[in-house]
Amino acid sequence: MRVVFILVLIGVGIVRGVATAGSDAPVPFRLDPAESRVWFDADARLHSFRGETQQLTGHFTLQPGPPPQLADATVIIDAASLDTGHPERNSDMRQDFLEVGRFPTIEFRVLELLTPRPAGNAASWDLVLQGKLTVHGITRDVKVPTTVSLAAERVTARGQIHLDMRDYNIRVPRLLLIPMKSEVLVGFEVVAHPIR
Repeated sequence: MRVVFILVLIGVGIVRGVATAGSDAPVPFRLDPAESRVWFDADARLHSFRGETQQLTGHFTLQPGPPPQLADATVIIDAASLDTGHPERNSDMRQDFLEVGRFPTIEFRVLELLTPRPAGNAASWDLVLQGKLTVHGITRDVKVPTTVSLAAERVTARGQIHLDMRDYNIRVPRLLLIPMKSEVLVGFEVVAHPIR
């Protein structure tokens, strides 16, 4: 489930694909938590639910030029802040499955931006964020399809990916003795602004 947060982190890295017009110098960006969120959708068979958070931080450096380059891109999610809208379920998720006391954060580090291509206009790009996602103390290679849009003083990234809890050594929860699906859909919409 914290995988969702990590995805959010990846989205921030994607922003790098958006070029900053009129400058060849690297531009540092910082994620804006107030305008960003990471979520996951889980299927418990008898019913589905969503968890989400805005408690995330992140930064990256954008190097303009054809094509733009990204450096030092990292997103960190506060695992204990994931909220499903149900206090008892939140407690179980945080303590028994995510074990936030031992693993307080979900982290995504973008290593490379793959196959960037224009997405309808010069200010939007479709690309794949390739990087390392760490959830529950386990680090895996991931590729996250993302769309990045650039506006004045603002980069927006949206994407989603399916993650299997078992890949991160997270026990699959049960509801009335029926296990929920181990795969969750993690999505994000993140906004970053230049650091002045």
